[in-house]
Amino acid sequence: MKLMKIKRNKKRILIIKDWVSPISILVICSLLASLITFLLYGFTRDLLIERLRERMMAIASTAAVQFDPDDISKVENVSDIEKPEFQKLVNQLWRLREANKNLKYAYIMRRTSDINEFEFIADADMLTAEEEDINENGTIDPDEELPMPGDPYDVTEYPALRDESYYYPVADRELYADQWGLMLAAYAPIKDGNENTVAIIGIDVLVGDYLKLTQATLLPFILFVAFLVLLLTLLTIMLVRIYKERVEIMRELDRQKDELLSMVSHQLATPISAVKWNLEMMIDGDLGKLTDVQDKHVKSMYAQSANLADLAHMILDVSRLQLGKMKVDRTDLDVKKFVEEVFDEVKPKAEEKGVHYEKAVGGNLKNMMLDKRLMRMTMENLLTNAVKYTPKGGKVKLIAEMRGGALHYEVSDTGCGIPKKDHDKIFGKLFRASNVLNIDGNGFGLFVAKGAVEAQGGSISFESKEGKGTVFKVDLPDVKGNTNK
Repeated sequence: MKLMKIKRNKKRILIIKDWVSPISILVICSLLASLITFLLYGFTRDLLIERLRERMMAIASTAAVQFDPDDISKVENVSDIEKPEFQKLVNQLWRLREANKNLKYAYIMRRTSDINEFEFIADADMLTAEEEDINENGTIDPDEELPMPGDPYDVTEYPALRDESYYYPVADRELYADQWGLMLAAYAPIKDGNENTVAIIGIDVLVGDYLKLTQATLLPFILFVAFLVLLLTLLTIMLVRIYKERVEIMRELDRQKDELLSMVSHQLATPISAVKWNLEMMIDGDLGKLTDVQDKHVKSMYAQSANLADLAHMILDVSRLQLGKMKVDRTDLDVKKFVEEVFDEVKPKAEEKGVHYEKAVGGNLKNMMLDKRLMRMTMENLLTNAVKYTPKGGKVKLIAEMRGGALHYEVSDTGCGIPKKDHDKIFGKLFRASNVLNIDGNGFGLFVAKGAVEAQGGSISFESKEGKGTVFKVDLPDVKGNTNK
């Protein structure tokens, strides 16, 4: 029951892992699309507001040239409201306001000796408007009184009006609110014949409708984001489905391939063994005495059949590893005796090649519950490889000892070594280091050796420098009792 729960949990973890990456990509893409969309909306809104400011400055500039500087100079205070020049200015401002929709205020002001204070000259409502109790408190407060010629006006909070309007057309950067709604002001200088500024004209426009129109552009952007997120979601689902289908297909093909290899290698193993046995009988003279020439050829055939048998068994082991069917049959193994046997089996190859071959077997080696076949598969492979890749005059050494209750053995050589770029791939199936392609090999050995070690709960590692040699290290724990997997 516990094992079934573990398997179900692993399956859930795998499903979660399959979805985590696509969901992360979807979330990132959606956030990115939303960010880009709102940046575009913000850019569009700012652009529209800037176009509004430019339009207002154009209106103010056009209006500024229509006023006579001499009329303005004759209006200084409230006593001048009866002058025809004042009435002319007011009428001009009134017509300007009537000609432009949403223009609520039109006025003329000039500087005083105080940089933070302007004074009114004329306003579009000065001849017709009546004072209103805007806050409905029963009295006309100072800020509710109609401006009159010469009245002061504090411009501290209007930097565009105070610092720029006397030199060129300008509009406020900020909106302000009054009883009509949100307003935006623009100003332009009124100049005399000598291009000297005598006053400024100001216009305040109600921009509520314009802002609503601007905000309405947000809806298409929101719809675009929603469509984009929906599209990304559909594409992600499709990609995940295609990916999972392809993974399943590849897994099935890999399984079928491994089963085929297993079946083929298993079927090949029997006839190859039969050929090997018959050749061995011929060599031993069981089928009659051979001539020297026959003996030479039969021994060569026997060596080839032995290699072929090893390859068939290697392929079978690879298939078992891939299918997860590598069986571990632990028996009480005399480790010291076993190590010396395997070492002696490879010794002839080392002597034939002229490689210095030695061992250091610790006296603390003891009997352990290990799979003899898997042990031989690993140790023999490491020793054979060490001899194969070590040149004449080089050195191969086997060290075996007990460390902390576990078997530790090392196979070192002074051969060609493994290039650093190949370190993370050296245990891969069918992989061979890039500097040994001219030496016979099938790329299965280390893959199977690693699988044999890990199947017994052990670990295998290595240290290597190209041109200096390699050390493979194996650690195998002592397991009590016989275990079959």
